Amino acid sequence: MTERVRADHGSTVGGLSIQMSRLLLVCLVVATAATGALIITILVGLPPAHPPPGPNGLPPPPPDLRPLATFPVVTGLFVLSWLSVVVVFSRDQILQRIRQVQREPEVAVQRVDELFAELRSQLAADRERELRMLEERIAELTTEYGEQRETDGYLSGLRVATTEDPAGKVHAIRRERRPGG
Repeated sequence: MTERVRADHGSTVGGLSIQMSRLLLVCLVVATAATGALIITILVGLPPAHPPPGPNGLPPPPPDLRPLATFPVVTGLFVLSWLSVVVVFSRDQILQRIRQVQREPEVAVQRVDELFAELRSQLAADRERELRMLEERIAELTTEYGEQRETDGYLSGLRVATTEDPAGKVHAIRRERRPGG
């Protein structure tokens, strides 16, 4: 009973089980702090858009850009902290699924066997359909080749028959054997 209670301490939102591990909580706190630091850096560190005029009507002095040097560092921390939240959340989800499969191995094996059987039947149906299409295409090509050869033979015969000296162009397949030679 304690194992089941310990395993079910996450909440489920739309089929997605959110399991709050210590590492995820730490990453969320760091990411929130990095977000706050980025907001403060943007508000405090950016020079004003319209600086006050200088003394005696002179142009204003150039803005101090030293606070902007921290901006890339704080932005990098912001991005890395939220990236770590995503990675740790994904890791927790994967570990939870692995634990589920380990608790119910018969169900998982049965489901995998069902998926494999379905895949095999789909592959067999695809193979049969492709074989049928291949047989039809081979029959079509054979018929087309036979008709082409027949047409070529007919036209060749007509050409030989319409020439002036058809006997000179026609060659016997078998040569006549001469006696004694």
